[in-house]
Amino acid sequence: GFISDIEPIFNNIKLSIAPLRYGSGVKGKINSSMAFGVPVIATTVAAEGMGLSHEKDVMISDTAEGFCDAIIQVYEDETLWRNLVTGGLANIEQCFSFELVEKQLRDIIKGSL
Repeated sequence: GFISDIEPIFNNIKLSIAPLRYGSGVKGKINSSMAFGVPVIATTVAAEGMGLSHEKDVMISDTAEGFCDAIIQVYEDETLWRNLVTGGLANIEQCFSFELVEKQLRDIIKGSL
């Protein structure tokens, strides 16, 4: 359901999961998690089209066993957890930041004049 302020939730979780079996485009829940510094475990479908790389900024698995293993690994491995936080935040900055979108919109508007 609707939550007026998601920040308190993201401030109290250690990881986020996205076991999507179908979908397309940018997945808002993945971007929200990464923007709050919460590592994501996702399926290939959940991560596609977002410039994400396994073990760099997200953990990707398409089997139930692999998905569970990735959850446990991220939960228990502090170094991996920190690397995924850093990678996720970098992905947001490089691909989805407000500054990037503003620049792209300005370029589009300039090109149409």
